[in-house]
Amino acid sequence: MRYALIHSMDPDLAPATPEAFRADRAHAASWAGELDAAGVRLHGSRLHPDYATTVRVRDGRTLITDGPFAETKEQIAGYDVLECGSLDEAVRQAGRHPAPPIGTTEVRAFPAHAPGGRLTGPAEGKTRYLLLVVTDPSVDPAVFEDLPSVDAWVAETDGAGIRVFGSELEPPETARTVRERDASILVTDGPFAETKEQIAGFDLLDCADLDEVLEIAARHPMARGGILEVRPLWDGNER
Repeated sequence: MRYALIHSMDPDLAPATPEAFRADRAHAASWAGELDAAGVRLHGSRLHPDYATTVRVRDGRTLITDGPFAETKEQIAGYDVLECGSLDEAVRQAGRHPAPPIGTTEVRAFPAHAPGGRLTGPAEGKTRYLLLVVTDPSVDPAVFEDLPSVDAWVAETDGAGIRVFGSELEPPETARTVRERDASILVTDGPFAETKEQIAGFDLLDCADLDEVLEIAARHPMARGGILEVRPLWDGNER
């Protein structure tokens, strides 16, 4: 089974010095390298902490706002996709990641038909973006009855070489959230965010710039009834 690990950071617990930041980054690199070598980690990345853009389409108008979808203290800082034998194993690996001591890691299963395999980097001149597909509880459920299938959007972006990965996730009530506090690993049922909006899936898109990825996000059917958050991947070389 494949699992998404969605890492979130609490600014009150974040590394406070350049030395602590480098140590945190080295821990993450060691964790990723070990799981890469074992064939457990398929891909993953930090997300740039300073750039998040939210896209909605309402009444035919595209609404673009700066900032993430959830007004919570903890914000999504990165993701990984793991191939594990069970949810318990994915939770165990999440507990070894450096995120739980400074925030949380949400473990979510992919459906059986989700794509597998490793990913290469973006083509020259392209930037890779994470597109989070999020539910919007303020939207009348009747809206979703008239939404077109996502299949056409997927086929178009796949055919253009823009979409390199994507899948829905199993429902948020199946999630496990992993924290480490006072040297103890705490695992709770449900997603990390105490909000009604919840992540339903995500895609990875290779685009020339933010304008291109926002235009593609606005054409996603879920933009008309949900929320799409666009985040560039980040190699962590800046501080």
